[in-house]
Amino acid sequence: MSFQTELKKYIDLLNISPKELSDISGLSPTIISRYLNGKRTPRINSDYFNQIIISLNQIASSKNIDLTEDIISQTLKNSITSSTINYDIFVNNFNILLVELKTNIGDIAKYTGYDASFISRIKNNTRKPGDAKNFVDSICNFFINAYQEKAEKLHIASILNCNIDDLKEMENYKNTIYNWLTTENKNNNQSIRNFLTKLDCFDLNDYVTKIDYSKVKIITSPVIIKTSKIYYGKTGRKQSEADFLKTTLISKSKEPIYFYNDLPMTEPGSDEEFKQKWALAITMILKKGLHLNIIHNVDRPINEMLLGLESWLPVYMTGSISPYYFVNPPSNIFLGSYCSSGSVALFGECNPVNAEISRFYLTTKKDEVKYFNERNKYMLSKAKPLMDIFKEEHEQEFENFLKEQNVYFLKDFCEESSCKCEMDMASINKNSNISLIKKDSFKNINFVINKNKWIMINKELSPKIHFVIYNNKLINAIKSFLQD
Repeated sequence: MSFQTELKKYIDLLNISPKELSDISGLSPTIISRYLNGKRTPRINSDYFNQIIISLNQIASSKNIDLTEDIISQTLKNSITSSTINYDIFVNNFNILLVELKTNIGDIAKYTGYDASFISRIKNNTRKPGDAKNFVDSICNFFINAYQEKAEKLHIASILNCNIDDLKEMENYKNTIYNWLTTENKNNNQSIRNFLTKLDCFDLNDYVTKIDYSKVKIITSPVIIKTSKIYYGKTGRKQSEADFLKTTLISKSKEPIYFYNDLPMTEPGSDEEFKQKWALAITMILKKGLHLNIIHNVDRPINEMLLGLESWLPVYMTGSISPYYFVNPPSNIFLGSYCSSGSVALFGECNPVNAEISRFYLTTKKDEVKYFNERNKYMLSKAKPLMDIFKEEHEQEFENFLKEQNVYFLKDFCEESSCKCEMDMASINKNSNISLIKKDSFKNINFVINKNKWIMINKELSPKIHFVIYNNKLINAIKSFLQD
């Protein structure tokens, strides 16, 4: 029997409600609820575990029910001990945490006493510890002691998809990480599903119709613009971005635009009115014929990374964008934003813990715009392509790419099979590292995976376009979803 089941049995036997157990034990109703729905299990002999035993015994005594602490303790201990760890789930989640937090295995080895090479083999799933529970427990102790700053906890909370309040007390902090490491994590897969579903359903013609692209007028009349302006806080961030786009549109410059932003995406991503205005401004920029160079920040939890990519989806579909990323992103105490065009530049910074502590500087001064443009060009030279985008008019370049990668007959195969591509590509090309996948839940997209280098997403309709992704973090997240 699981801990969840045994605890429910005691509650039924004593004829009490979860709220009564919460009041008597001093544990929050949320914790009791998570124990009862199986989302959390206390560690044996932890304070929470002991509080539950003592409380159940007190209630039994008050109702003259013969139930000693020893009996309750042994029953609940057995329920936890009998619950085995799914090792594959642990290894997968352990790797996610290592990548997201950039954790050094040597640091883990020093803290836990395990050999670094042993931990590396566990990370690669080529070795299993004799006592898995003890190993996981040691790993959790490392993380809760190594990551104590509020900004670090915020990052961990976003990875674990929990509230930062769950990480305040050390006991709760440890239980939260332990349960996440040993439980199948569907959150990232859901974020990937949402992103791919939007990609699958996206229709450029429908998008153009909805925003009435044909009636969009580019402002060309002279407008008096202040040479510089400073903005503060969350509201200031959105206003500064809006003014940057507006000023770019007013300008006669045809120079490309540069974007880099590692600010949190949750605030602007949840403001539907801002997102619509932003999309309209980007549409006007595209109509003006400007090209966008963007360095995406991939040094963030995958769900937040995908939220940023979603906002650029319409632009991706036009092919009027060149996306990049940093292998080793800039590491600053404050998060930053750098945008520039031929006529205006925007520099901003934000406290990672409190978004209200932020400042944004917009300038149209020629020497400052020139400086930021040169700065952004240099940043771009240090970035790697996030993906290549091949539209229908890039058919020859796409065919050259397929030949270089030894992907044979992909075009003919997809046309002949109406893109039902359910067989391994090894049967139709010379490269056994490549496979072709089609999921039933998607009508218009299929996936070609080169297990060593890249993953390709082919969209067959509205518009026909191919995305070849090179970033390992995004590749692994999509692979995990496809294998689910």
